[in-house]
Amino acid sequence: MREDLSQLNLKIRKEADSILYTQGLKLILDDYGTAHVSGSYELNLMTWRDLDIYLESNISEEQFFEMGNKLAQLLKPVKISFRNERIARTKGLPNGLYWGIYLGNERAGSWKIDIWAVDTKELESLLEYRNKIKNRLTETTRKRILDIKSQCWQNPKYRKSFTSTDIYDAVLDDCISCYDEFQLYIKGRAKNI
Repeated sequence: MREDLSQLNLKIRKEADSILYTQGLKLILDDYGTAHVSGSYELNLMTWRDLDIYLESNISEEQFFEMGNKLAQLLKPVKISFRNERIARTKGLPNGLYWGIYLGNERAGSWKIDIWAVDTKELESLLEYRNKIKNRLTETTRKRILDIKSQCWQNPKYRKSFTSTDIYDAVLDDCISCYDEFQLYIKGRAKNI
């Protein structure tokens, strides 16, 4: 690996802990439901500053915007984006309300925080998928995923043509072992669509 990515994961998780617990992000969220930190944080696969949180709640839109105001005051973001997937029902996205919070330019290493407010049934489905990945990780696959992710996060095609989920699937399902193989995997997949 190009650097000690396990140490990078720990460093970024420590920064996330500071935002969650020292700055008080989790306290605000817990006023509106039960916060479940997920994604790369929970999987110990952090290579960039992206924090995924599911808020188990039947929160109203009004309360969600009230919470968003508190989050903006706490985090001082440069940008916040909102989605109402209770209405839009975009394929592949959770059925819930979403805040995408940017604390600066994510491609330059600033934090991006995704908060999805979902009901218990939706949460169970999301956590089931995460747990399937977690249960399949080995030391070897963890290193491969960290290595590939560390080379992808600044790619402008990330989140447009592929996501972290694609990296997990490539390594865990198709035995992809390095970044070059992953690039071929993505190109091959695009031709089959």
